[in-house]
Amino acid sequence: MFQPPPMSRPRTAIPALRRGHASRVAVLRALVEHREWLVPVSFFPRDRVATCGKVSFGPRSHMPPGELWIFTETATVHAALAHGAVLGSYVPSIQGTELFGALTDEVRLLRVNPSGYADDLLAFEPESFSELRAWADRVRHEQRLLGSKVDPAALRACPELHVPLLPDGRMIAKPGHEGFAQPGVVCTSLDCYEAFVGALDPGLAAQLRHVVVDGETFLRDMSRQREVDALYFNPFGPAPTRTWSRAAL
Repeated sequence: MFQPPPMSRPRTAIPALRRGHASRVAVLRALVEHREWLVPVSFFPRDRVATCGKVSFGPRSHMPPGELWIFTETATVHAALAHGAVLGSYVPSIQGTELFGALTDEVRLLRVNPSGYADDLLAFEPESFSELRAWADRVRHEQRLLGSKVDPAALRACPELHVPLLPDGRMIAKPGHEGFAQPGVVCTSLDCYEAFVGALDPGLAAQLRHVVVDGETFLRDMSRQREVDALYFNPFGPAPTRTWSRAAL
């Protein structure tokens, strides 16, 4: 029996936000981490369009001036078409980091999954674009840093790291994780830090000092963390979790 593809993370996060079951931050991360956006060809410079595959949903496009209509998946495109949308040609499989990182104020209104089912809809005005661009930059750094291999240069270039410190200045550690004696916890964003601290015993969490540093400063300060034999990134997500041996830095 045919099984429809599962809904994307953004498509499940949007109604969860509306019902109070997800935070705005969780939705923004889901949007930017999504790698399968469908975006109108008119959004891209001509040389970028020339290198892309394209899909046509009709011979022409009709949407209000200044609006950009983007879709999380083909199911939401077909829902919009069924409700009378005229969409024209789109570029599929666009990463959220590229899409949201390229937003400018020339777009007066960004609509996500417009003209379809109410649960799928979301909209952003230009006042929110700087926040979306910042998320695109953050996720881009996370993707580079937390790829398949240890990359000290990516760590050094990281503009923002969130480090939970004990009252005496030591990094909090998870002894025994992946065989390391003292893997020190470091988080790549505020939501990752909050996810970690929120999973701790409240008494311990209340003692922690939240330090925000860039990668260069973090590596310099590591000289004082003599017991730490590994770095344990984002133990409770939502960004990828990785463990690096200190010897590889």
